[in-house]
Amino acid sequence: MKFRFCGNSDCPDWVLAIIINNLAKLSSAKLKLLSQIVADGIIKPPLEIEEAEKLFSESKLDSDLELKACIACLRFIIFSTCKFQCETSALFSELQQLGLPREHSSSLKKVVDEKQDAILKILKASGLKVNPLESVSVEVAKESSAIIMNVQVNGQTEQCTIAKETVSVLLKNLKESKMRMEELKGYNQKILQL
Repeated sequence: MKFRFCGNSDCPDWVLAIIINNLAKLSSAKLKLLSQIVADGIIKPPLEIEEAEKLFSESKLDSDLELKACIACLRFIIFSTCKFQCETSALFSELQQLGLPREHSSSLKKVVDEKQDAILKILKASGLKVNPLESVSVEVAKESSAIIMNVQVNGQTEQCTIAKETVSVLLKNLKESKMRMEELKGYNQKILQL
């Protein structure tokens, strides 16, 4: 069976096992609090593990391994729901299909509703960035009319010299690339709306 919060793929077996064996055994209030801790850890790392341990120590589950499994499962569910821009009403329904009680599904849905915008901002800011650009400075060499560019990435500055004619071609290519990316962005949004 395909699930929207998993990007229209099958739900991983380990997530299903944790939902049935661990998350369903927590009270819905504790699940909501643990979900908030996990969502806050996604938004502003690191995760407050001490709070999660304290919350978990008061539950029927007491193993350190079970706590880590619950955190991993909740992180997957919250992160995937935001990543694939799944509607929370669909998440609510799909979690029940996977065996999570209605109250628990409602608690998790409420957390995702509250935190989704902040998580989406983080996903957009970190998406497709391997080495973010830190700074760029440009100057014209007086003797050769070449452009000297200093680019700083990962704390290291690289200098490159570009012929004046190459700059206009580079600028044209960058504008075309930006235009193409905007087209793809619009196309992806139309697909997500289907």
